[in-house]
Amino acid sequence: MHDQIAFLSEWGDNALDFSKKLPGKPFASTHFIVTALIMQQGQLAEVTQILEAVSRRHFNGGAINSEVIGNDHAKRKEILEDLDEAPFKVFAVVVDKRQVIGEGLRYKGSFYKFMHGLADRELFRIYPNLQLVAGQVGDDTFMKGFVSYVSQNHISNLFNEAAFGFVGAKDSLEVQAASFMAGTLAYCYDQNLITDQRGTFVEVLQKKLLSIRFWPEPFGESQVVPQQTGAVYDHTLGELSVKLSNDFLQRKSSNPTPQVIDQVTCLGYLLFHFQHINAARYITSFELMEQIRARRGAAVNLHYFQTKVIAPLRDAGVLIASSSRGYKLPASEQDLYDFVSHSNTIIEPMLSRVKRFRDQVHMATNGKIDVLAADEYRLIRKTLD
Repeated sequence: MHDQIAFLSEWGDNALDFSKKLPGKPFASTHFIVTALIMQQGQLAEVTQILEAVSRRHFNGGAINSEVIGNDHAKRKEILEDLDEAPFKVFAVVVDKRQVIGEGLRYKGSFYKFMHGLADRELFRIYPNLQLVAGQVGDDTFMKGFVSYVSQNHISNLFNEAAFGFVGAKDSLEVQAASFMAGTLAYCYDQNLITDQRGTFVEVLQKKLLSIRFWPEPFGESQVVPQQTGAVYDHTLGELSVKLSNDFLQRKSSNPTPQVIDQVTCLGYLLFHFQHINAARYITSFELMEQIRARRGAAVNLHYFQTKVIAPLRDAGVLIASSSRGYKLPASEQDLYDFVSHSNTIIEPMLSRVKRFRDQVHMATNGKIDVLAADEYRLIRKTLD
């Protein structure tokens, strides 16, 4: 049974010669973007209702079209804020086409095959049981080939119920909204359209974003201006945080274990937020747990989140700072001190309670029982002694 449904759209072209103009277009896109609007099947009616209101308010009841808005960035922001009311999440794959030439993908057919594999891998790694819906398109397009790729590589069985279907784009507000999101991301990343309002767009979208997968994978530090207040951004620390996070994601992204999937979801969101939204902001437990809920289709409790997600990430060597404000990748010495200080508020009272417990039992039994005598408690014993 398909609990979740994704509406797909794309932005960009398959041209890899950026010196030539395309027929009917002033430029060849530097990026190719695939977006998916993902929602629970039971939320589809609510999403449609909100999209109908957006269509009436901003497009006179017509199609939700990014090209119609164009460079009217204030209007685009207003539409994004209205779309924020709809209960869907956004997943995107953003490919820098300028980097694929070195991969031997000099022909549009090879490029689309590359994109089919990339989009398929990212979507089905996250959602193995997902119904996909895309707008009806012509023969020479990404989506037309993608449906064949999915059909060939995902045979329905008891363990994988993936399905794919086409609808007329003019008949699907959800596909139109996916296309609008793709067009908006183009203003954030494509070098022909990129605007100084990109930070504003991504900030409005942040609650909607499950993740954005970039190819090639960015290994650099934060791509947004750090907004540390009263703290100095440490480039070395920022680079280390990103490197250790990417190391974990590369090693674990294909692991099918539910707990590891939740760890990848959480860390991916922390990393994306760090690199593309705000390197200074702490993200609350609730916001991170919501990312996990949206991806797995079921909520997790705080104890599970702390012990099965955050703790194993730290055990694996990922740097995650925490405070009363939430979690983040550290980018300053203050972030480190926040973590140590927050940990101290937990560790010190617990040690004090253990010491009191030990002393009371020791006294009551005239020294016969020392609850910390076992070798497995030697570290606690040494600390208290």
